[in-house]
This record gives sequence, structure tokens and C-alpha cells, in this order.
Amino acid sequence: MPRSGTLGNPQPYTFFGTFAGLPFWPGGLTLLAAAPGIGKTSWLLRMLLEAASQGVSAALGCYEHTPEELKFRLTMQAEALVAGAHGRADFGQVEAKLAGASETVLLSLSDQHDTVRALEDTLLLDYGFLSKGPALVAVDYLSRIPVVGLTGMLPEDQKGGEAAAALRDLSRRHGWAIIAAAALRSETFNAGDELSALLGDERVPYVADRVLLVRRAETVQACGCVALSVHTLKDRTGPARTWKMQFWGERFFPALESEFHRHG
Repeated sequence: MPRSGTLGNPQPYTFFGTFAGLPFWPGGLTLLAAAPGIGKTSWLLRMLLEAASQGVSAALGCYEHTPEELKFRLTMQAEALVAGAHGRADFGQVEAKLAGASETVLLSLSDQHDTVRALEDTLLLDYGFLSKGPALVAVDYLSRIPVVGLTGMLPEDQKGGEAAAALRDLSRRHGWAIIAAAALRSETFNAGDELSALLGDERVPYVADRVLLVRRAETVQACGCVALSVHTLKDRTGPARTWKMQFWGERFFPALESEFHRHG
């Protein structure tokens, strides 16, 4: 039964799953904003790994990495789940972790041809995604999505809002949860700063249903790991919050606070 709102109306945000610490609902667009090299792609991959392991259709459309690179990162994440940040992982246990996510769709996209509509057609026609979810679809990253204007392809500094609107419409149309990574202009962000200036397009934060900002909480350790802080800058499903994570660089793994003891 859906939850009721304050006036007895159905609650529109009914979560169908929590993946890598983040709850998702049908028809929602989440924006994951962070500076380069802070683990955005890795967090997306862990979400997909967990979603697929729970029987949810899961896909990553990536404009940055090849499927082979993404599969390698998934393997490293499976090792982290088995053996922590630096422990020696048993091959059989790693294979078992990966088996549950064997249906994860990893797509290498072109920033010249693969529009949001092309991604939609690929998932529906080639991979059998349901026209009505639930599904988890990740895009890496927002400003690389090609957008066709009246006179041709829009330049990168003008297409963020259009790309975000197209992803939001896609999520609404099929009841898919969509999360898109976004590169920040600066890692410095203070209370009261305009998020639109940080993202480079004033329309982007207004289109998204939820906006997360990931920042380094300290310098990178010698082992390649770093503490992170995650801030909810906008969330239509509930109040803003802040929580801690770690990025285990050696294994491309975004660790939740309950896993910190396995850092070693």
C-alpha cells in the first residue's frame, strides 16, 4: 500500500530499493555532483551491482569509459565486498558476487551520436527493459550527453539543462529511476552558494528531483583511500542530510559508514 500524504493523497515517492546506501523511487532523476577523480563512476557501478543482484533491471550509459574498464572496476568492487580495502580476496567468492550482477548492462556511448532518445531505444529494444519500470539507469556524465538544437549539436556549456530535462522526461515516461553524474566547476562549495553556478547551467538543479554533492573530507591517504562527505542539496522525497563515505581507490569502491571497519 502506498503511504498517504498529509491530506490523504497517495505519496508519490514510494521507494523500490536502496542501492549503495541511496533509496530510489520510480520516475525520479537524481544528480550526483562531484569533482573529477572522487569516485562518481564507482558509486554508480556499486548501485547497479546491488540493483541487479536484487533482480532490478540496471544499466550504465557511459561517455567516459569502455565496457572493459567498467567490468574491471566491478571486479575490484566485488573483491572489496569480499576482502575489504586491502585484503586478499578469494576468487570463488568474487565470482559469486559478480554472478548476481551478470545482467547489468554496461554501454559505451558516443558524445556525438548517443542522445537520451538513443539510450532509451537501446534499453527497450536491445535489452528488453520494461516500458514501465522499475529499473535503475545511470548516466556518466551529464554534460557529455549530445543534445540537438535548431542549428545542430549544442556546445557543452549550453546543453546541461536540456540533457537533464530529457533524462527527467525519460524517468517519468517509463517509471525508471535515473541517476546522472555531473562534473563540478569547483570542489569549493559554501552554504549560500548558487548550485547552478557550481554546475555551469542554472536549469540543471531545478530539473532534478534530488541533487547530491560529494566532497573530499581530507587528503588522499598513501594507500589511495580518502574520506568523503555527501551532502543532499535538494531532495523532493525528504529533508536534506549529510553523511560520511570512504573511497577505497585501489578497488574503486565507495564504502558506506557501516563498512569503515573493513578498511584495515
